[in-house]
Amino acid sequence: MLAAASGIAFAASTGMQEHEVQKMVASCAVCHGSKGEGIEARSAPRLAGLDAAYLESQLNHFAAGARGTQPGDPFGPQMYVIAQSLGPEERKRAAAFYSKRSASAPHATIAKSAAQARGVQAYDGCAACHGADGMGNADIGAPRLAGQADWYILASLKAYRAGGRGYDPADMAGQQMKQAATALADEDLAPVSAYASALGSN
Repeated sequence: MLAAASGIAFAASTGMQEHEVQKMVASCAVCHGSKGEGIEARSAPRLAGLDAAYLESQLNHFAAGARGTQPGDPFGPQMYVIAQSLGPEERKRAAAFYSKRSASAPHATIAKSAAQARGVQAYDGCAACHGADGMGNADIGAPRLAGQADWYILASLKAYRAGGRGYDPADMAGQQMKQAATALADEDLAPVSAYASALGSN
């Protein structure tokens, strides 16, 4: 019922019929889940509740090759192909659709340990852009981390450090994240990923 209501509301806001909305995002749901909750087995992150402008910018970066075309990014190549198959308006509408979805926080995959305090401390540097509550900052293109899968945050940090993300000058936010990820100590990567993910409760 909720999914149907969400689809109708989205259709009304974009001028698309509900069945057109569902058809457009059907291929996304295969990997990202019917609610945009993300599926670890498919290496697909949560999309639900992320800012529409951020989602659209990432799809545009994929389509332009500013993401997904370099070694060191385990998720990018497939998304590069998918984003190129969508037109600019389709990318905008897909982003708007997922920004209106909601999903439960994912199960933790990074075990809590004595290093947990390191995650809290390391996140101080993240909070300036992503917010102390991890809800992100749309004005500067910083996405929500709260409720994002911990494994995906960790993999993203590693991709930034390896040069698989943030390599293109057109991706200014990505280049900033590459610097931020590189500045983190190796032993802080898992703890800060776990802490950021756990900030989300819905």
